Amino acid sequence: MTAVFHVFGQANNNPPSEKVGLVTDRTLYIAGEQVQFSALVSSELQTGESKVLYAEIITPDGKRKVGNKFSINKSFSNGCLLIPEEILTGVYYIRAYTKYMRNAGPESYAYVAIKIVNPLSNEILTNSDVTTSNNEFIEESDGKEDAFNVSMAKNEYGAGENVSVTLSINNSSGSFMVPQILNVAVVPEASSKVFLRKQQSRDPDVGFRRNLTQSTEDTLVGFRRNPTTGDHPVQTMDFYPESRGVSITGQLKDGTNGNPVAGGRVNLSIIGQGRDFEAMQTDSTGHYYFSLPDYTGYRDIFLCAEKDSLTKPILLVDNDFCSIPVHLPSPEFKLSLEERTAALNMAHNIRLTKYFNSDTLPCGNQHESTTNAFYGKPSTVLVFDQYVQLPTLEEYFNELPSAVRVRKQNGHKYFKVIGDRAEMNFFNPLVMVDWVAVNNPEKILAASPANIARIEVITVPYVKGNITYGGIVSIISKKGDFAGIDLPASGIFFNYLFLADSCHCRVREVESPELPDSRNTLYWNPDLELDANNSSAFSFKTSATAGKYNIILKGIESNGELYEQKVDFEVKE
Repeated sequence: MTAVFHVFGQANNNPPSEKVGLVTDRTLYIAGEQVQFSALVSSELQTGESKVLYAEIITPDGKRKVGNKFSINKSFSNGCLLIPEEILTGVYYIRAYTKYMRNAGPESYAYVAIKIVNPLSNEILTNSDVTTSNNEFIEESDGKEDAFNVSMAKNEYGAGENVSVTLSINNSSGSFMVPQILNVAVVPEASSKVFLRKQQSRDPDVGFRRNLTQSTEDTLVGFRRNPTTGDHPVQTMDFYPESRGVSITGQLKDGTNGNPVAGGRVNLSIIGQGRDFEAMQTDSTGHYYFSLPDYTGYRDIFLCAEKDSLTKPILLVDNDFCSIPVHLPSPEFKLSLEERTAALNMAHNIRLTKYFNSDTLPCGNQHESTTNAFYGKPSTVLVFDQYVQLPTLEEYFNELPSAVRVRKQNGHKYFKVIGDRAEMNFFNPLVMVDWVAVNNPEKILAASPANIARIEVITVPYVKGNITYGGIVSIISKKGDFAGIDLPASGIFFNYLFLADSCHCRVREVESPELPDSRNTLYWNPDLELDANNSSAFSFKTSATAGKYNIILKGIESNGELYEQKVDFEVKE
């Protein structure tokens, strides 16, 4: 019995590290379907371990085809990756890592090799350096194939029959460490097998580093040569653990000389649904770190630096996914006769899914239901339509009942929020237009009042990130177009990927007899729970597609070892 290679990755000479154990439901897929996975994240950090897992489908040279971010809860994460329909037939890899693991580079990540078939294209993925050897990247399962007693009523079933499975620890199998994570997949027989072999050494680094990296360790993020000896790599902290959720990190530089800016203020705005604002000051090396809400999907982000004394601020944003080239084994793509049969049946099921997609499961997120601003209920609101239109925006502040006044100092105008708290005299207010901070009052006051819907004001000190403001002045335009105000020139708009919406990842049986059963994975449980007696039970319906199937138990033990056990049954026509 075999298991996927390099389940736990770990680089040498590291400080306290994190590791990822990774398993998938199958190793053979059709373009357009989902790869189900589960992962165990082990952390040596005393506090602040990572809460976000990055999972990708990549080519053997590290080019990302698709990727997403998944929540880690109690060291466990699971989800799915949708294979692009236009992907070429070939050998690919699923890899998973945390942002903190990027300090050690790609050699520390977890990888699973898979085959993908695109039945609508004759093209095959090619790699400049094809690995032809069949003696790389496999790990034997140390004789634990019968660690569980698995029982079913029979070994042959008809289409659509219910199958009940019970399992328990086989006490006669010798010493066996119960997996910390145990998952179950029911799949076609030839769709889950290992076709890459690992070196004989049990050290996951041996025989891997020289195959993985295209060049020297100097190219890896976070590594530099030891300045004393010149040989062993020494790790620097370029990426911190995402202990609270997804994050955006980067560096602020002075565009006139290229030097990092320490203590510079950086503002971040989430535009549209889930609108929010964050602000912070850079550290001594000019770096900033924003921890973001647990939103899902893509959101528009506006990031800008307040000029202060800088004439030309430059903002650099770190890639959220690893972009370092790698060099993974790339065997010639071949399918056995059994794999060809399985691929043909699975491709037929994918076509049926396109025509009879019954996935109507609503998929919401508890953090996205609110339409309120991040500051809650405002102290006062100035609605422009309630008043006769005035010629300038400044008159609305100074002539109408308002908690905001426009004042002038050294020839420059500024906003002042009137409040009862003494701290209001010491801090400047946060002034925003459609949730984007704008620190140029002249630009704001030049806007036409006809474009403004309302102004919301907070009249007490407000702390956001590591910055205290003397209240908030929030200007909301009628069309959500920033009222025609030019945003800061240092600003960057980009579409940012938050967490994956994984509720669609579940494998669901077809309930209506009028719909065809197009499942390729008949059952998937990423975290099967065992009772106090180390036993469990589950059930599923057989497929309408006849053939041999495997019930596969895959577990990741707390010491990093991977366990796998298969039980066969057959579906008759």
